[in-house]
Amino acid sequence: MMVAANTNSPRENAPLFFRRAVKIVNASLLTAVGTCPGGANCGLAIATENPAYLQGDFNSNSAGNDFTDPSIAASVAADAVTLLSDSWNDVNSFAFPYNSGNRAGISTDYRVAVVAGANPYFQNPTGVIYQDFGTDGGVHNFLRFLENWNGTLSYEGSIVDLYYSRQANGTYKCGNINAVYQPPTRGYVFDSNFLTPALLPPRTPLFRDVNTTGWTRLLLPSQ
Repeated sequence: MMVAANTNSPRENAPLFFRRAVKIVNASLLTAVGTCPGGANCGLAIATENPAYLQGDFNSNSAGNDFTDPSIAASVAADAVTLLSDSWNDVNSFAFPYNSGNRAGISTDYRVAVVAGANPYFQNPTGVIYQDFGTDGGVHNFLRFLENWNGTLSYEGSIVDLYYSRQANGTYKCGNINAVYQPPTRGYVFDSNFLTPALLPPRTPLFRDVNTTGWTRLLLPSQ
């Protein structure tokens, strides 16, 4: 584990502190993508093998979590997906890397399907009291956080857990002193548009018939 001796050290983006990631900003209004066959607005699909960060309102242009404003079918597939609120500023992350109280999150809306990974779970050692430490995070932490939230995270979409995260695989540190995050009030709902195939995000996998005979998750060496 690497620790920054000086709070400005990580801002140099040295490779020993960071791996590559994709950050998506200014994406509250996603309507200018043309019209697809059938008359529906063409959608947006973002896929990366790296962690992805969504900063601010995504595909939802008005506050209030009613999701009645214009939107398109959108999805993000990544190693892991972290949601950053409207108040996020990278400088605060560098200046206060171990104090979530200086990274205050506010109510923010996201309308997007998410395909991402979870962490392998392990036995919680005696004396470790962080909430969810040693677990895969559960559905409540599948969408990840880095802030001390003071508001509601309104999410409308669909979440799909298909694999283990290869890069964003740190332990969950929530609910204690020097925790990485304090969770928001979670306002999660399913986007009923996804029940209509024509309204799915681009390149969404489709199965006409599935016969379940067994399923397991494997962690294998990368190719």
